[in-house]
Amino acid sequence: MILGPPSRRTCPATALLAVTLWLAHAPAGAHDVFWSAGAVADTLLEGHLAGHRHGDAGNQWLEASRVAWLATVGADGALRVAPAPAAAPVTVPADGLADVALVDWGWWTKTADGTVNRHPSQVARPLQAWRSQETVKHLRGWSPGLATPLGRGFELTPLTDPRALSPGDKLAVLATADGQPVAGAAVAYGDDTRGATGPDGRINLRLRHAGLQVVRASWRRPDADDPRHEDVRTAVLTFDLAAR
Repeated sequence: MILGPPSRRTCPATALLAVTLWLAHAPAGAHDVFWSAGAVADTLLEGHLAGHRHGDAGNQWLEASRVAWLATVGADGALRVAPAPAAAPVTVPADGLADVALVDWGWWTKTADGTVNRHPSQVARPLQAWRSQETVKHLRGWSPGLATPLGRGFELTPLTDPRALSPGDKLAVLATADGQPVAGAAVAYGDDTRGATGPDGRINLRLRHAGLQVVRASWRRPDADDPRHEDVRTAVLTFDLAAR
């Protein structure tokens, strides 16, 4: 989803309010972007992540032009950067430990008539504008190197192998931007807001159930080229947790 958090550490009540503000920055009809695991290849989809487990026919291939960076972590733990995809479907071989994609949603501008996917200079009487990027990471396996950020964009990194945990255990997660810790990033687990990252960019999450785990974080700051506008970053981390 296209979301944007506060720029400083928040208490849970403030973080809950922040989620409402995030949704105000999401264009109408915003969907989840996620990796769909397959036997031969993993595919980047746009739609409803929860419904995907139930065969939601509304899910569709993500447009290849949205993908700014694509990589996998191989079975040997090495990062393998893939060429920019020319057309959908966007896929990577299903032989790695992790899949990651940096999705660039471009500029969104709010007007009196609604929100459009255009730069504010291309819109008459813009009210508010932001650029949105999202990093989508799915863990299929584990190596010690996956506890270190890949260093590209805003991302979430588990500091231990999350698949070795059980429901009820806590998982430490690190939020970074280009490899540097991000404080005050608002974090949600499933559909619940869990707070914000500390000064070290970390937050501890208690895993509540087996099956697909979804952790989201969002971070908002002034745009580097024009501080009147915003740079909104979202990170999504997914992995499966076995029942024990």
